[in-house]
Amino acid sequence: MQIFLTGGTGTIGRAVLAQLLARGHSVKALARSAESGARLRAAGAQAVSGDLREPRGWLEEAARCDTLVHTGATFDAQAVTVERRLVAALKALPADRPHPFNVVYTGGVWLYAASPVVPLRENTPFHPLPAFAHVANAIRSLLPMRHIALSVIHPALVCGREDGPVADMRHAAETGQAFRTRAGLDTLWPLVSDEDLADLYVRAVEARRYRLSTFGCGVEAVPVSTLMRLVSDSLGLRLDLEHEERAPDLDPHHDVAAGYALSQRVSSAGAAKLLGWSPRHTTPADLVYAHTPVAR
Repeated sequence: MQIFLTGGTGTIGRAVLAQLLARGHSVKALARSAESGARLRAAGAQAVSGDLREPRGWLEEAARCDTLVHTGATFDAQAVTVERRLVAALKALPADRPHPFNVVYTGGVWLYAASPVVPLRENTPFHPLPAFAHVANAIRSLLPMRHIALSVIHPALVCGREDGPVADMRHAAETGQAFRTRAGLDTLWPLVSDEDLADLYVRAVEARRYRLSTFGCGVEAVPVSTLMRLVSDSLGLRLDLEHEERAPDLDPHHDVAAGYALSQRVSSAGAAKLLGWSPRHTTPADLVYAHTPVAR
């Protein structure tokens, strides 16, 4: 299939791009700069110049592809406007297409409330943090569109070799700094490997489902203290936690880091049932050792 990808140089997008190409798909990827275009071409994609902030400049080309995979996002002061423009452009696509336009959209576990006991599932209602309310609104707005076949993936905290909680902990330990976070030692984090998550995205692409929504989570929940201990042990280095509070002058609608303070459990049963997904990294130790280069 011909896939159009946004966010192809980001944590999720890089892994999705690699998986799509490995499965034999052709990928056009949005590139905001010459540098990102070069990185995308080096990874095997066809770079398409454009900006998330101006979707009408590239969405026509995306709509000629079989599927749009949207992993790009901005969480700056323009985030709400950017997502609204994309939603408006998608809704304005011709409704007389022979088949609905397949869109795989990225949500997230921070669109949901804290859930330290009962795992989040596909029928759990949205209760987003203020900084992510616009994402929930975008999903609600797109779901009723009959000319769009929308699949939504809600990733847990994504862990890659260079990005995510494990990489951040590793960097802190290696530089002799404390790991700074809004979480406490007992906060529960759901986690997923970037490669496992990419496999879920590609399954959603290939399934071409209508109104699909599912979670991408390999580790249902792990205390931050346990994750820190595993990283520390794998490196043979000390790692301490430094709890951060929200800055008093920070608008909650711009407080992206607030999600780290949520204790959440997330079930992967829905993804297994709906798409046959079976992540490889399902324990905290597996995930840490897979994403720590010097791990035993």
